[in-house]
Amino acid sequence: MKITLNKILGGICILIILVIIIGTGIALKPKKQQEQATFRPAQPIPTPEEQIQQAQKEQLAQQEEKSTKKQEQEESSKNVDSYLNLGELRISTKIDEETQTTALIILEPWFSYTSTDPAFQEEITTKKANFKTIVLDFFANRTANQVKAMGEDLLKSQLLELANKELVLGKFSSVFFDDYLFFE
Repeated sequence: MKITLNKILGGICILIILVIIIGTGIALKPKKQQEQATFRPAQPIPTPEEQIQQAQKEQLAQQEEKSTKKQEQEESSKNVDSYLNLGELRISTKIDEETQTTALIILEPWFSYTSTDPAFQEEITTKKANFKTIVLDFFANRTANQVKAMGEDLLKSQLLELANKELVLGKFSSVFFDDYLFFE
């Protein structure tokens, strides 16, 4: 019996085809571990009573969140800082006896206060000229050296004290200077 080359090549081709089919079948066969990893375990279905309890808890949480936000808004609106701007003031200091000179101070002070009381805001508005006079007199009655020696913090605290003496319905919380220029 003669085995021809064609029979050998045909057998090899059939063998290769069978290896490919079997290898593909093995590769595509799902594994149990892979199946378990891809699927999420089923969650138990809650009973109607449990659904009602969950809905009530969610409603309570939403109501608490709304009331908390409302309280925060009310508190922040009560503590709103308002400002009284006196504008830019040009003040000449008292004559220094030793040097016989004065200095020019350009100042833009403003006062902050925390209040939503309309009566207090009206008092501040009506006394705005008084506050301007307090600032002008404060610097005009001191020499340039005295003002420099005091420092900005002490100046602010004394101005705040003088301005608060004018007020009846409330108090300023602080004084700020937008401009504070000294010309000698």
